Amino acid sequence: MTDAPQIRQLDSLIQIAQLLNSLDVEEVLRGIVRLTADAVGATNGSFFLFDESGQELQQFISARELSSEARSRVSMSVLQKGVAGWVIANQESALIDDTAIDPRWLVLDDKLRVRSAICVPVFIEGALRGVMTLEHPAPNQFDLSSLRIVEAATNQAGASLSNAELFNRVQAQQRQLEGVLNSISDVLLVVDHEWRIKLMNPAARALIGENTDDFVGKPLHQVPPEQMFKALIEQAKDELQSSRYKGGVVSFDLRSAALFKDFTVTVQQLNQQEQQVGGYVVVLHDITTLKDLTRLKTHMIQMASHDLKNPLGVLVGYLDLLGYDISQNTVPDPTYIENMHRVITRMETLIATLLDSQRSEREGAMKRVPIDPNELVLAVLEDNEDGVRLHHHNLIREIQPNLRPLRGDFGQLREAMNNLFSNAIKYTPDGGTITLNVRTEDERFYFSVADNGFGIPKSEQNKIFQAYFRAVQSATEHIEGTGVGLSLVKEVIERHGGQIWFSSVEGKGSTFHFWLPLLE
Repeated sequence: MTDAPQIRQLDSLIQIAQLLNSLDVEEVLRGIVRLTADAVGATNGSFFLFDESGQELQQFISARELSSEARSRVSMSVLQKGVAGWVIANQESALIDDTAIDPRWLVLDDKLRVRSAICVPVFIEGALRGVMTLEHPAPNQFDLSSLRIVEAATNQAGASLSNAELFNRVQAQQRQLEGVLNSISDVLLVVDHEWRIKLMNPAARALIGENTDDFVGKPLHQVPPEQMFKALIEQAKDELQSSRYKGGVVSFDLRSAALFKDFTVTVQQLNQQEQQVGGYVVVLHDITTLKDLTRLKTHMIQMASHDLKNPLGVLVGYLDLLGYDISQNTVPDPTYIENMHRVITRMETLIATLLDSQRSEREGAMKRVPIDPNELVLAVLEDNEDGVRLHHHNLIREIQPNLRPLRGDFGQLREAMNNLFSNAIKYTPDGGTITLNVRTEDERFYFSVADNGFGIPKSEQNKIFQAYFRAVQSATEHIEGTGVGLSLVKEVIERHGGQIWFSSVEGKGSTFHFWLPLLE
């Protein structure tokens, strides 16, 4: 053997070793066939690769161009009757000097296209996984040294094939995992031991609602909604460190005030070697609907036991008076009917208010469309025109012309502004003054209603936005209300990204303000 063939063979073996860097099985197979054929001077080559069970044909690299049907027919024939089948059965190599006289060679057509061949088994991690055949059109072209070169090449190639198959398995498992994660409707996040985000599913991306790719690698408490995730981390740490901690799994309820949503949170601790914390899997299951039903039940009980009790008592009293007059053959006083109608109307208003409260809690996904503030303010003025006229109030309009647009839910904002306006009308004695101030500045829309009415006692001002709270003072005992309105207004304004506040002096009046962001 001359130096040139030896150099060529050595170079081929080196290039086969370099196939370890390739992660594509078919690319590795074709590379092995091509490089080994060059090393021993073969003109063609083929490769049968079986799956890990050794039963199913996984890849077939043919020595010639064949149709799909022909490839299937040829592969089956060769594996059953040809030299490849003999090699598999005996698990040893075959060196064929002349296919015309060697019974192990299967002639596929009338022409002896191949006269010399080498066929070797391919082992991957000790298991027979394939057969490689090299061919030449002339007889006696290969010798024992050629066979040893081919065997060395296939031994070298086993590691490359094993590496490529491992990569394919990992990719397949990753695709399966991604499919599972993407199909989960619950929010799922994987974080490291410092609570930095490593992975999130589509539900988590929808919850965050921003360019979520920017948040991978960032601490969980720095992604929106930040306050909810801060509370989640703190509670999870407390639960995991408590005496109740078992098996690295904790579960608790959590509410996001920003999203108006409730969740059941499950945190699974991931341990590395020596019980070192490797990270956490965080799952948030939306239970807002269940919580809404619980709140509705609570509100209904409160309403039935408190707000509806008094008008029902009044209604029963008038019915008793009607019954007494009828029993005495006396014509009932017509005012009984009027007062009963008034009480029933009041009850209808209370129930409608309750339903509005529940609707506000449930409508976390409100409309966000461009709004013309001029149209909005005009609608609010029209809604309250009769009330102002009925109570002979002096209305001062301080409305900036050409108000800049904002974004939000027209109906919800209208109801919120109506609530503040109607409160000013109700809590201001007849003939009082109400000032409506509307303007846009500093990228914000400002709205305020000021009155010179009864005001709010200082001792009760810190509770004014609590649901069902009403300030207690003798001057306003005659004014009907549920204490729900201002809490609803606060929810609507904050849901729009704004802020509400007030100032009040008992006996001198109140001013309620809020601002909203303008349309970007």
